Amino acid sequence: MRSALLARILSVVGVVLLASTLVTFLFGDARLVLAKAGLGAAALAAGLALSEPRGLKRFFTGRAAHFGAFTLASAILVAGSLGVVNWVAHRRPLTLDLTRNRIHTLSPDTVRTVSSLGTDVRVLAFYRQDEEGHAPTEALLRRYAALSPRLSFQMVDPYRNPELVKRHSISDAGPRVVVLAGGEEARLREIDEESLTNALLRVSHPGKRRVYFTEGHGEPSPVDASRQGYSIATEALASENVAVERVALARAGEVPADADAVVVAGPRRPFLDPEVEALQRYLARGGHLGLFLEPEVDAGLDPVLKACGIEAGDDMIVDPNPLSRLVGGSPVTPILRASSAHPVSAPLADVGVVFPTARSLVALTGARARPVPLALTAQSAWAETDIHALFTTGAKLTEGKKVGPLPVAMAVEWPVEAKERHEARAIVAGDADFFSNGYVQLLGNLDFFRQAVAWLAERDDRFTIRPRLREASRLAVTEAQVSALKFVAVDVVPVALLVAGLAVWLARRSR
Repeated sequence: MRSALLARILSVVGVVLLASTLVTFLFGDARLVLAKAGLGAAALAAGLALSEPRGLKRFFTGRAAHFGAFTLASAILVAGSLGVVNWVAHRRPLTLDLTRNRIHTLSPDTVRTVSSLGTDVRVLAFYRQDEEGHAPTEALLRRYAALSPRLSFQMVDPYRNPELVKRHSISDAGPRVVVLAGGEEARLREIDEESLTNALLRVSHPGKRRVYFTEGHGEPSPVDASRQGYSIATEALASENVAVERVALARAGEVPADADAVVVAGPRRPFLDPEVEALQRYLARGGHLGLFLEPEVDAGLDPVLKACGIEAGDDMIVDPNPLSRLVGGSPVTPILRASSAHPVSAPLADVGVVFPTARSLVALTGARARPVPLALTAQSAWAETDIHALFTTGAKLTEGKKVGPLPVAMAVEWPVEAKERHEARAIVAGDADFFSNGYVQLLGNLDFFRQAVAWLAERDDRFTIRPRLREASRLAVTEAQVSALKFVAVDVVPVALLVAGLAVWLARRSR
């Protein structure tokens, strides 16, 4: 009797061990699989040897054997399914980003930049495993490395790799991430998607672009950190590998030969005739010019605008839309729709930009190339010509005024016969304050300016991204809703469970 029971136990143990070797194969190594299979075979053989012939027959032909076979087949099927699912997940991993702003999903610009890398790039991140920044940095680098085989990364423990720390001059107060490509190197103190993508751009496209801001006409300084200055925009351009310089055309006489683009931003006094002629000659030889003009200011640049096929209206945009007041607090601060018809503005079509004060633009007929609108007003806006009355008695839309949608920023390019370049490019905007420090962080203003400069500097491969912010998710509920939730959680649910349990118990007892 005891030998029969022992035989059954050994047989069951042997069958279970043999059936579970598939799971061991998926999660263990070959030595464990062989050891488990051998142990299972030995147990099964011992059980067969100890069993009686009739008991063995009953074991394999009885009802228990049928249930055992069904259970074994089910276990094998489940284990096989798990193996196939794990194999597919390993070969084609699927990640879902369920956050509100998709902060864990790389932007299309990042995907395009990493996928088009023309050289091998290596990223070294110097973090200890117990540091707070180790896990998010590694997770971000894994997402980047999955986009291209040309990008690899290494999480370096500074204490275990002192030679790498010394070679790259890593310190606690300095940059912790080093991006290497050939002989180029970029260093990052803090790592996020925007800074890492810009670093990849710098090392994979080492040539700097040089953009000159004009001065001498009351233009805000590109290094001024006040509300009216452009220091934030300048720093953003520097992160794009764009060097910003200043030029006084009255002294220089010509646009510098190394200028990839020239930006005229918010002049308050008119340009002199020699300066206007210098800009015209610059365009004639294929120059790239950005004109950001303010209302109520005659900058004396009408000949340059005419060469671009654009005319700036002597007016100011008024938009009574309440949404404009939410941002700027004034009907002369319109929220503009970015056009999807041009690569500068297309990425911002769902974002919009804010121009604090703007003048309308008109495309001239008969021009050599037709300008493309970049930003347009809403239909409710109009161009007010009586600007004095607008700020004193107020203004209303009357017959004869230009009504929206009106273009306030336009881009144009046309072919030229020059040795330096084969085409001239220009962007004209009816406002220059939108990328000043006081307004540059509103909606898509910073991205709009950076993308405009990138297009002027022939960096068509680089249209910048806005970092995704981690925002707290909040649910606003009233006091009555809070009371209802408490009632359901504390009263309804426990009582329902108690009633259901008692009903089941009484039903079983009555049988």
